[in-house]
Amino acid sequence: MLDNQQGLVFIEQYASRVTCYSSQYGHVNGISYTANNLVGPPSRFPAYGDFPETYVPRTYGCWWKESSVIFKGKNEVDQTGEDFIDVQFQKPVYPYCVNVYETYNSGCVRRLWAGDGQGNWKLFHENPVKQSQKQSQIFSPEPHHLLFLTSLIRIEIDGSFADYYPEVDAVLLVGTETYPAPEESVKLSVLGLYAKVVGLGLHRLVPGFNILESMQRLCFTDKLSQDASVCHLSNLPEEILRVILTLLDLRSLCSLACASSLFNKICKDSVLFTSVNLKPYWHCVNLLSLKWLGARSQCLQYLDLSWCGSYGKFSSSDFSWFIKQYGKRLRILRLENCSFLNNEALYSISTSCPYLQELNLRGCRDLESTAFWHLGKLHVMERLILDSTQIELPTLLVSLQSMASLSHLSLGDCQNLSLLGSLDEISRWLNRHRPGIISLDFWRSGHLSNHGMEALVGLEHLRELDIGWCGLPPNGNWISQLANRCRSLEKLFLTAARIVKDADLVAIAQYCPNLKQLDVLGNSYITWEGCSRVLDKCRKLRLLDVSYCCQIEAIHVANWRRTYPNVSIKRIFVNEED
Repeated sequence: MLDNQQGLVFIEQYASRVTCYSSQYGHVNGISYTANNLVGPPSRFPAYGDFPETYVPRTYGCWWKESSVIFKGKNEVDQTGEDFIDVQFQKPVYPYCVNVYETYNSGCVRRLWAGDGQGNWKLFHENPVKQSQKQSQIFSPEPHHLLFLTSLIRIEIDGSFADYYPEVDAVLLVGTETYPAPEESVKLSVLGLYAKVVGLGLHRLVPGFNILESMQRLCFTDKLSQDASVCHLSNLPEEILRVILTLLDLRSLCSLACASSLFNKICKDSVLFTSVNLKPYWHCVNLLSLKWLGARSQCLQYLDLSWCGSYGKFSSSDFSWFIKQYGKRLRILRLENCSFLNNEALYSISTSCPYLQELNLRGCRDLESTAFWHLGKLHVMERLILDSTQIELPTLLVSLQSMASLSHLSLGDCQNLSLLGSLDEISRWLNRHRPGIISLDFWRSGHLSNHGMEALVGLEHLRELDIGWCGLPPNGNWISQLANRCRSLEKLFLTAARIVKDADLVAIAQYCPNLKQLDVLGNSYITWEGCSRVLDKCRKLRLLDVSYCCQIEAIHVANWRRTYPNVSIKRIFVNEED
């Protein structure tokens, strides 16, 4: 505890447990690169480098967004981070400062939120998206008191501009058990406002300059209002207005609806709500929000509720009501990390959304395995994302039988599929029944034997394949056969496969001219000659990860980067980075 001159007692505490997270690089039952590494004080800070004792999200950069087989919905002006992690502390306090200890590719903390554990959140700090930094740092926004008692902090991480995986070592919360007296609170606020004014350079404005009068002259002069050449939006036909309004994001539509009775009427048109992304507003979406949206959802085809409804913000029954009423035209439904989902919710989806083509349940770890039986009723499904769920092999195979148009299947980090033989069975089933599948993700979901690899290489239409951290058979030249048979590959992740040799890279260079992303991290047999063949022949290549490949040296990477400037080449080795 720390005392200050005003008599406030500040309590410093590190996270005591992790309550929720979007993704992690480590295995769900492991200790390396997992969310639970945020519990307690820093273990590696202030050292900079790649440390397994830290928390690492699964993705970074733009690479996972560049899939050619995933539908991209309407973007919102207000964007969330790519990942989040919720950490709990022992004592509830009024937060004054939050320190995030970053040990690798720092600068990716986007927002800090304080929660009450019942679904209510207050924004503590927002940080602009920026390029990651090659140094460790304590991310610590300007201290200020928040009138919100909390023991729960959410950290939003945005690695969109990170050069490699960001890593976080610990989180420290500083706060008081009592809120400061009003005069102290005002003093702190004024100091914070002064710092912002100085930071923006507003204190350097020319003396006598009145910014309000200037804005009035620019925006409300009689000359401008009387100018016949000005075309007011309200004078346009409603049909043209609707076309213009389809380009607006949700927040802009809501703001425009407050401008006039005409815009209020037009902004209720259900045609403007065919595609709705509520993920950026996860902190405030509740039952009233769903009812508001329901009045405009007669044409709803795309809905993203990812991250919404946590800690009881709304219930499974609320969601089921909405889907039963307005889900009949849905084509795409994204529900990443939605803790409210249960058997009732999946039943409602399966019976109310007959035209559903994409369902994303990534990170719904609490969804009971029996609930997935309802997926078999979704007969026109094309894209099914079940990463980090409790799906089991029998349920999966039965459900897939009815999905004749399935083209994308993502099963990364599904612990119930890690049982011996599960990935073999899935590969054989796909080979027999869905040979036209074009995207498949098995990341960290078990082992493939020779039988499984034989079935996998028969999926000749594959464009994207991730078998990173899957146990692969040491014999059979399967990677070479895969390259020879699957010549449309654009993305191939062989992370920690440990069987990849130069001969496999030569085959990839020869047979996969459309390859854009190749990850061979942790493969000790490959040399610079094999990688050079890939770089020379795969002219569309944009990402090559050769980290922890012990025969690839810094000088090789430096030469490649000069020769192939359009390829992002990643290489780290035992905390050595190039």
